[in-house]
Amino acid sequence: MPDKLRELHIAPNRPVTLALVDPEGQFDFEIGIGRYQTTTGELLSLPRAAVVALNAIEPRPGEEIQIVKHWSGRAGEQAEWTISLSSRSENARAMAENVTQDEAEDPHTINPPTQTQKEAVEPPTPIRRPVKRQAAEVQPRLFDKGTGTYGPAPAILPAMGKVSKPGQIPANVAVREILAFIKADPSTANWGDQSVQDLASTVIIAAYKAGHVGLWERGE
Repeated sequence: MPDKLRELHIAPNRPVTLALVDPEGQFDFEIGIGRYQTTTGELLSLPRAAVVALNAIEPRPGEEIQIVKHWSGRAGEQAEWTISLSSRSENARAMAENVTQDEAEDPHTINPPTQTQKEAVEPPTPIRRPVKRQAAEVQPRLFDKGTGTYGPAPAILPAMGKVSKPGQIPANVAVREILAFIKADPSTANWGDQSVQDLASTVIIAAYKAGHVGLWERGE
């Protein structure tokens, strides 16, 4: 930036239209002033607040901007700055964006592919995958989805008499005894239904896996 430039004075409440040679300018951090050279060869000095407003619109070199210094004239009151693109600059940007969009949508501006894909000589040979064997037997679950009071309702099993192994506790007896034990324990006496259900389900499933609990016994 040249050393000797005529200082541009901006009067309060009067819009000034100008263009900057370099919108980056030079900022003096000690005094908080930004300096810019206009396209008419003048020096524009702006305070920090005006510099922030200028950077927000991101003007281009030589693009017209409009600056307004708002001040009531009262001593000690700081001025407020409004900086925006001029109507001419806004129209120029809009026209440039429309031209760019039209070129992007024009199919003639898109370069055709330089190489064509070669067709396969033969169709690919399908890979035969071994058929998964189905499980010979579906293991029954201890509980099926239902609406039991303290957990899921038991799965419906055929009434074929006692099918539990010797030494196993029937599932219905095990559930009843586990719930009674949980309710009788002082540490769990005040538990809610959900907590009792979670603990009872955990215990009965673990006992079933260990082989201590058999199938659910039902009357004829």
